[in-house]
Amino acid sequence: MQSIDIHEVGALQTILDHVREEAVLLQLPTVYTLVAAPTRQGVEQLNRLKDRLSGKNYGTVMGRCENFLNQAIEGALPTYFRSARRLERMQGAFVRTAFTAEDFNSSVIRGGTHQSLILDGIHRQLFCQVEEALVDSMDLDLWGGREVSSLLCTSANISGDPLGSITDHARAVEFVQQRGIGLLVTCDPDLSSHGSYPIFEMGADSVSVQREGPGLHRLLTEIPSELQPRVAA
Repeated sequence: MQSIDIHEVGALQTILDHVREEAVLLQLPTVYTLVAAPTRQGVEQLNRLKDRLSGKNYGTVMGRCENFLNQAIEGALPTYFRSARRLERMQGAFVRTAFTAEDFNSSVIRGGTHQSLILDGIHRQLFCQVEEALVDSMDLDLWGGREVSSLLCTSANISGDPLGSITDHARAVEFVQQRGIGLLVTCDPDLSSHGSYPIFEMGADSVSVQREGPGLHRLLTEIPSELQPRVAA
């Protein structure tokens, strides 16, 4: 197992080199995640590492917001969030919206919808770089005809693990060793909160919270009053 810090010189290139061939365990500020190429090979890698349960779908980590908006169905999001500048304000959350027809399902799309995590800083730099580098690997069949090159992401644990998401380093190292993962990437954790990020589902004129998580209160303040969601039970 190789372990690097995301801020190390050459770290982004090292991650890109690995993720072309195998999934990587990547520490985000509040939680550890697995990332893989947005292809059927990447899906198979994640399925194997997680002993994936049926009925689960993989999200992505967003590079350029413009790319996400361009792949969403026209009019899928509220007018307010149809600009990259405003969607950027939802950093620290997954945004889910319609990418294709409701009857289309795959490992990355459920009922026509897909969700992607918006972060900032060095992680966004990584996601943009990889998104650009993997343009030649796009799998249109997997994505219902949409042109997606963003990294797949999922919680770094066995699917259905009663302990939930991994947020501490010792448990992350144990998972890497047990599952034979070649690269672990660490970062400075957010000491004020931990856990999986909130999920916001966006329709043409609505926003709903599908999962609570770190930073939820701040994120709610970024949503106009007429779109204020009810928190899911």
